[in-house]
Amino acid sequence: MTTIEIPLEEMIARYKQVRTPAIADILDQKGLFHQILPPQIQAIAPGMRVAGPSLTVKGTPTVIHKDEYLQAAVEAYAALQPGQVVVFDTSNDPGTAHWGEMISTTTKAKGCGGAVIDGGVRDVEAIVELNFPVFARYKTPADIRGRWRYVEINVPIRIGDVHIRPGDWAVGDVNGVVVVPQDLAVEVLLEAEKVMETERKIWEELRAGEHPLNVFLKYGRF
Repeated sequence: MTTIEIPLEEMIARYKQVRTPAIADILDQKGLFHQILPPQIQAIAPGMRVAGPSLTVKGTPTVIHKDEYLQAAVEAYAALQPGQVVVFDTSNDPGTAHWGEMISTTTKAKGCGGAVIDGGVRDVEAIVELNFPVFARYKTPADIRGRWRYVEINVPIRIGDVHIRPGDWAVGDVNGVVVVPQDLAVEVLLEAEKVMETERKIWEELRAGEHPLNVFLKYGRF
């Protein structure tokens, strides 16, 4: 495990320059095969990228609305630190917008780096106009009141086969979202940057006409 320390803002910027397939490959090599969120969770608009330590949110479907159910949401956004990415485990809620324009505006003002929702989003045009990165499973106009409620924040959650702890890194791009364990975040970043440099060399050699087998034997990648 590396002992190198990198400032948070620099980490975020560098992770956004690394493609998620490179990160996923490195995690596979470390025996971590369940770090990729379900493929249905995608950016709500082209070009969105997200990276940062997660603030986790757990909720559940309901048919009742009480104002007290929103207390966990208030606590979540009060606890939000600059650079964090909000990650929602909705307990497989099938049809509610768990994120929208008002939350995007509020959290962006606090320095939130984006949101990853195993569920729905609404006010898509307004969020895109805010230039706020959101990755979600689906889009719907349905509000949470009487359909879904917050339960806990900053607790371990699960999305698909991925177990996510508060502080684990969520990194998303056009390919999807991958989760990097917090204690491996720097190590994986450094290794992913090396992979990106190697892939650049591979691309240059293939473009110059080198045989793919020779490239694979040389770099161990293709």
